Amino acid sequence: MERNEKLEMLTALVGELGFSCDDVVNYWKASGKFVSIQFQDETEEKPQSSAPEKTSKAQQYQTPKVVTPGMFVYVDGLISSEIIEGRQIKAVIGYVDGSDVLAVCLHEAKLPWASKWLEVPETEEMLSGKKATHKILEIAQKEHTKAEAAQWCYNYDRDGVKRGEAFLPSITELEQLCANGVAINASLNALGVALLDGWYWSSTEYNNSNAWLLFMSNGDKGSYGKYGSSSYVRPVLALKL
Repeated sequence: MERNEKLEMLTALVGELGFSCDDVVNYWKASGKFVSIQFQDETEEKPQSSAPEKTSKAQQYQTPKVVTPGMFVYVDGLISSEIIEGRQIKAVIGYVDGSDVLAVCLHEAKLPWASKWLEVPETEEMLSGKKATHKILEIAQKEHTKAEAAQWCYNYDRDGVKRGEAFLPSITELEQLCANGVAINASLNALGVALLDGWYWSSTEYNNSNAWLLFMSNGDKGSYGKYGSSSYVRPVLALKL
């Protein structure tokens, strides 16, 4: 029913009772019941509430408070236990110590530790593979020789990893990764990339002619000749939560 129709009905009803519209208004005023009445045309469209904005895919995921081995590290910094379609994974969480994290890169190579005589005794006491990698490359440059394993890790620039970001892990770091090998390999397998399986070079020197390796399948440790002997090389990343 339209507004005018309602007003006409109201006027007719007042007249039938023997009153005028002024009588009604004056009564309301005197009794304090006067109100302003507005009729809304029923044909008018009521304002519609705005629909809630759709949450973007980027807002749907957040790094959890507890990060554990096997989670995926994305290029944009997100850490998640899920493989998210359309987002680039750069590594898999391998070890967590408070806010310090080691993440395993997705690809590996089989290389000698060095192709010529290269002695870097400083690395024997280094727990940080990143520092050891830089020291190995520093000495190699001074000696005008090659350090294939360390250099390959330093040059690694795949899956969103930038050159200089990855490094050859120390023997201690390899042991930390090995302890979480089941979780790491489950995630690497889900991505369809090489698992941690076999002998891997560390950045830790054993003596002037040997370096430490770790057998990632069972944690056995051994030293082997640096020169010309090829073993697996897997770059890792050091992250902060």
